[in-house]
Amino acid sequence: TANNVSTVSAFRMSQYEITRAQFLAVMGTDPSYTSHSTGLNDPVQNVSWYMAIAFCNKLSLAEGLTPVYEVNGVDFSTLSYSEIPSSNETNWNSATAIWTNNGYRLPSEMEWMWAAMGAIDDRTKAFSGSDGNNSIGDYAVFGYGTSEEGATTLNSSNIVGSKLPNELSVYDLSGNIFEYCWDLSAPYPNGIVTDYHGPVSGTNRICRGGSWIWDASRSTVSYRSSTSMPGAGYVMGLRVVRN
Repeated sequence: TANNVSTVSAFRMSQYEITRAQFLAVMGTDPSYTSHSTGLNDPVQNVSWYMAIAFCNKLSLAEGLTPVYEVNGVDFSTLSYSEIPSSNETNWNSATAIWTNNGYRLPSEMEWMWAAMGAIDDRTKAFSGSDGNNSIGDYAVFGYGTSEEGATTLNSSNIVGSKLPNELSVYDLSGNIFEYCWDLSAPYPNGIVTDYHGPVSGTNRICRGGSWIWDASRSTVSYRSSTSMPGAGYVMGLRVVRN
């Protein structure tokens, strides 16, 4: 924004949103509403924020990496899917992150924005990947039930990578499924910030990118949304990053 200059350290981001198949392989369960999906290569949905950070830690452990997240009283090496709270839970709300660890994690909101802008190329463009010649329908699965040009005519998310990527070869940063970020919801900070991870207190978590059911205005790089804990629903999913 005009009052904010944010920089982020180098990181790696998954090229695609986490699929139903990937989530199933790591967590042993696929929580997705199958009525709102075309198959296992669609993004996983109906994921809570608690499930999302558990997935990150479980994937880290499976690959011999050091998990990023800590939750008081939780051993992620033995945690089962059924033990993840399905309602608001204080310890999970107070999860902490060890940012120097090499495991998988959710992006910070600033990391997500940096990727969605194609590093710097898209900062004046409406949606991720726009080159001025193509429409949002070339890059985003969005707008089920709307009459907007380019809207997707199906009652579900769509296979990951079904549209064009942005300049960084990352797919579906606009549309398909909302993606959780780490940050608690709050106004953007003022001034110059580096590796900003959001406020230290709050109740809702940021999610970004729009989804298959919402209109184009919610698939823009600038659109911010948030969800109360623990979240979930047929428009909520994730992608992961690593240092």
